[in-house]
Amino acid sequence: MDDAVSLLSKLTVSETEHQQEKTIAQLIQLVCELNEDEDESENDAVQEKIFHHDAMDLVLRVLQSKETEENRSLLVGCAQLIAELAKVESLREPLVNKGFMPPLTKLLPSKNISLATQVCRALGNICYDNDLGRMAVDKENGMQSITEVLSQQINSKEEGSARLRVIVCGFLLNLTNDCEPLQERAIECNILKPLSECIKCHLEDEDLTNMALLTVGSLTELDSGKLSAIQCGLLDTFKKLLERDWKEHPIDVVLDLISSLMESESAKDRAAENGLCQVLANIANSDLENAADIKTVSDIFISVLTGDTSMEKIYASGEGTLFLQSMDWLAAEKEHLQTLGALAIGNFARRDSFCIQLVEKGVVSKLLTILKGTIGQQDSFMLQHAVLSSLRNLAISATNKPHLLSAGVLETCLSLIHTEHMAVVFKLLGVLRMLIEGQEAAAIKLGQERSFLECLTDWCGQAHAGVKGEATRVMASLVKNSRSAMVIQNIARAEGLGNLVAMATSEHLVMQNEAVMALTIVCSTALGEAAVALKEADLADTVSALLKDPNLPPEMLCNVLSLLKAVLSAENLCDEIGTSGVADVVRSLSEGHADQKVKDLATSTLTLLDQSISPS
Repeated sequence: MDDAVSLLSKLTVSETEHQQEKTIAQLIQLVCELNEDEDESENDAVQEKIFHHDAMDLVLRVLQSKETEENRSLLVGCAQLIAELAKVESLREPLVNKGFMPPLTKLLPSKNISLATQVCRALGNICYDNDLGRMAVDKENGMQSITEVLSQQINSKEEGSARLRVIVCGFLLNLTNDCEPLQERAIECNILKPLSECIKCHLEDEDLTNMALLTVGSLTELDSGKLSAIQCGLLDTFKKLLERDWKEHPIDVVLDLISSLMESESAKDRAAENGLCQVLANIANSDLENAADIKTVSDIFISVLTGDTSMEKIYASGEGTLFLQSMDWLAAEKEHLQTLGALAIGNFARRDSFCIQLVEKGVVSKLLTILKGTIGQQDSFMLQHAVLSSLRNLAISATNKPHLLSAGVLETCLSLIHTEHMAVVFKLLGVLRMLIEGQEAAAIKLGQERSFLECLTDWCGQAHAGVKGEATRVMASLVKNSRSAMVIQNIARAEGLGNLVAMATSEHLVMQNEAVMALTIVCSTALGEAAVALKEADLADTVSALLKDPNLPPEMLCNVLSLLKAVLSAENLCDEIGTSGVADVVRSLSEGHADQKVKDLATSTLTLLDQSISPS
């Protein structure tokens, strides 16, 4: 403390700039030693004492003076002193309030490397986790000055310029981190362009690259930042970074930044055309062992394929290098490559014409070979999930269904029904539903698999919403596509019919309609076997509730009325209908509904109702 007071007193009585400069240098050395000392609280108290001394008024006056060749060294020293003091959290706001921000910001554009460096350090330290300081910089139009400084230093080889580039990026990070107004201001100043150029021109400068990437990460938290990053060519810069030896240069930060940009279609298109995907494929094929990096590489590659235009570029009429690579991955020894290949094929299969071509190229047998190899291996669920996703997409095409069925896809899927992973079950059900759509023989065959039907009934009661919904849709599809009394009997024996009744009240109109149509077929085809189960599931109340729903569209109302007609042929269900008040609802529809088809069908249903529930 005594040393500090002595130096401060000496500074206040110094008569020449040379004396002031020498004293400030000693103060800087003292403050640096304090910052390195382990007794933080005592050292902070000393620095606060320094800040509140009258000598700091002299420091402020010096910084407010115009830069000249004569006073430049003194300005550098004063700026450095502020930079060291600002390492103390409790001094950051007081430094702003005392008025240091305007003069420091005005000195930012200095052409002198040393002065610009210390001014950036001072401002950056003051702005660390300090919104008051950030707003003060913004008030002085500091963001534009930072952009100009960085732009001017991109190609500079002057001594100290490399350090200045790193410090400017650090200042920018402190200025914008978790501060949306300043992030927006930086994006408005197009700061990402010089940041990108800085990285690209100095790929081997690890300190600069790391700091610049952290700053890019701060700015791309905003959607506007992501857009600016894509427009200024950052994906090309990221590609160059990934082309370095990743054993010497960690790639996790770069991968995370690329991943954050991939929600944009323009980013996907750029990644498909600038060679980034090829670099990702090369990394995937390497001996990279970091599981997190492997997953991120795969996720980015697949993200690109989710874009329509980018996927088409990579497919390249079935001749694209990366498409052929995806096919090769299916035969790879490493499971993560097989998974990546399967996910890629599933995305290529989103387009009908590609979907058919893929089957013609023999991809189904490759996928089934993988799937058969995972049977009984619970730890391969991610691979199973990926393969089943691809098979589902391949099964959507009516042209492909017979090929998949003859290849044994249905049988292979059935071998997985006892998996513990609901995510796999969800995809499995999706494959089966697509396979039997419009395929009567396949639906009848599946409807005779009692073990599967028992699992299906259990899945209909699952807490997993996706599995529950998909299971009931498969059950409805079995009824619709088989139209088989035997299949319906098997579902009834597996205690599954009640799930169709519950499905009719789904919040999703498509599922409601599928359930109503399936129930109509049940009542028309095998009502004798199903009547008791339908009664226990309160089918009459469900029909009544649907008809009373004012939001039900006319087409759906017609289907429900058709179901009601089918129900009326069962005596024990007629009793339920008679006490449900449904006759009054149907009468109302026949008299006042705006749709003529609904009115006509309601009228004919009402006649049947009167005949069925009238006392004998």
